[in-house]
Amino acid sequence: MLLTALLGLLACPAPSATLPALPRAEFHALEPGDAFDEALARFLKAIRGGSDEERLLRLAELVQRGDVRAAEPLAREHAGVAQLLREARSKARALRYAYDQRQLVHRGLEVRAERDPGAAEELPRQEEALAEMLADVERAEKRAGELEPWVAALADATATLLDAIGPAKRRKVETDLLREAQSPGDLALRLGSIELLGRAGGPGTALELQKLSAETAEAATKLQAGIAKHMGEVRKLEKRMQAESDLAGGRLSEGIQDQYERTKADAAALRTQAIALARVSEAAARAGGAALARESPGDLEKSLPKLLSALKRSKDRPRYRTLQLLSSAPSEAVRAQLRALLAVEAEPLARAEMIDGLAALGDCDLVPLLLERFLQDETWHVRSRAAAALATLRSKEAIPALIARLEVEEGRVRSDVGRALTSLTGKDFHGSVALWKRWWAEKGQEFEVPDALAAPVAAEEELPSTAMSFFGIETESRRVLFVLDLSGSMSFAMLPKSNPEDDPRRPYDMPAKGEPSRLEAAKKDLASALAGLKDGGRFNLVLYASDVWTWSDELVTMTSETRQEVAKAIEGLGASGGTNIYGALERALDIAGAKGGGTWSKPEIDTIYFLTDGRPSIGLTKVPDEILAYVRERNSDAGIVIHTIGLSAAQDAAFLRRLAEENGGQYVAR
Repeated sequence: MLLTALLGLLACPAPSATLPALPRAEFHALEPGDAFDEALARFLKAIRGGSDEERLLRLAELVQRGDVRAAEPLAREHAGVAQLLREARSKARALRYAYDQRQLVHRGLEVRAERDPGAAEELPRQEEALAEMLADVERAEKRAGELEPWVAALADATATLLDAIGPAKRRKVETDLLREAQSPGDLALRLGSIELLGRAGGPGTALELQKLSAETAEAATKLQAGIAKHMGEVRKLEKRMQAESDLAGGRLSEGIQDQYERTKADAAALRTQAIALARVSEAAARAGGAALARESPGDLEKSLPKLLSALKRSKDRPRYRTLQLLSSAPSEAVRAQLRALLAVEAEPLARAEMIDGLAALGDCDLVPLLLERFLQDETWHVRSRAAAALATLRSKEAIPALIARLEVEEGRVRSDVGRALTSLTGKDFHGSVALWKRWWAEKGQEFEVPDALAAPVAAEEELPSTAMSFFGIETESRRVLFVLDLSGSMSFAMLPKSNPEDDPRRPYDMPAKGEPSRLEAAKKDLASALAGLKDGGRFNLVLYASDVWTWSDELVTMTSETRQEVAKAIEGLGASGGTNIYGALERALDIAGAKGGGTWSKPEIDTIYFLTDGRPSIGLTKVPDEILAYVRERNSDAGIVIHTIGLSAAQDAAFLRRLAEENGGQYVAR
């Protein structure tokens, strides 16, 4: 009864500083008469308000008893703190990105203040807001830094306990953790249990996590059919809402709003389930790799053949997750097996996943395979990943091979090869093969690849770029989608004067005379970008506000005629309605051909430019983390680069930056 009561008091700690790694010799010996319940009570009291040293001391005392009953409170505490850490990291990152973006806005306001007295009067308030934002950033980063060592200490303590309690009791604890990981309900508890299994589990844990990863991946896939049906109804209502907004100046009737919310709630519930399952599947694969790496050579000899057998039996998303598990295990035996699999793998996405995984593990034995085979692979996605892997592995011998590929590649892959060369050398010759060859002939013999690079050094010659550019983000792709925000706020000023957050309680910043609105700036840059798309290129425009629609029903081939047609269409675009970011990204991935099934999608589009000035205000979900997880899952089998452009200070800089980073793209703020 006492244990049950104490478990109800478990609370996440609020550490005051980085936890010290105390040597075992400093831990106090237990008194002979100490009872387990008393040791647990001291531990719980310490985590509720003790110092760092006190918490570590009581944690060590609890573990040193070697009592299996300590496993449950440790697991619960670990799950709670791990969730707090995820939230703290997310908050710190979001605040840091927002602060960086606000600094850009502030510099623009300083320039404007030189000619606008009204803007000059606003500067002190904006400077005060910047100082407050920086303080928030520092507090959030400090909080994340405080939580990290406590999470690690709890995981290490659990591993120590499991090593001490004997095989039978250990299996029971691991079975309980696995049951928590499998149980629908508290996602934080599931993720915490999975992470703990990866860090503390014993022989066979990797196999259990592989099974969990595969099962949840398959369950998420099955949910997609129900989501598709509901989404059809949601889209119909979004279209009606957009029409009402256009006619009534942004106002909507209560009836359609209520109907939309009910229909959306049904679809959103299924989508939330699917996203949660995908997160569990992804976490189980990652934790399975960590557990596999902890196994002894003898245990690995038993586990690895079983995992390879599971890989052979599985297909689609479950197979992809099993490959992720193997590719994340820092073990030479596993890496050797992956290299052997890679040499005979027929499925392009599997080849790409193994290349990414081995490169991330620093497997330099991969380099010969990349140079001899995969840099010339039949699938463009594999060639792109091979180039990126050679840059990750810092291979000097890759430089002449990449220069040779630059001469024959075109489109997106040519940009990717050029990016790999720049990463390896610190040089940027704007795709000029002649200059790359000359530089290598003159400098190659004595050149040493640096471990890390500063900003690339441009060529001394003034070189014209052959790439298309949208808000400064260049690509040589010839298969591009532009996703453009047409919500009502796009009619506001690019450079804010007094309301940078687009706060509806204050007057909006409208463009001053001679200044462009956000929409006008976007239209101008879009017209310029499309002018740079060569004839024969394939493209389309995805336009969104409350509704989502496309300029053309099908992908369009660029010709002199379509060039004129799209230029005229861009001129006529207007702004009205909400900001349906989820719907826009869903439609873009549909058109691009990202299937999300766990095998190579062969997408029609390889590059997406996504532009917005705000945050999600309508759509199936308005939660940034859910949108990011959805896109990550859908795009994992397509390899589409997603570049993001944020306009105004009202943009969600953290969301846009992560959307780009997680999908191989660049983010710019204007």
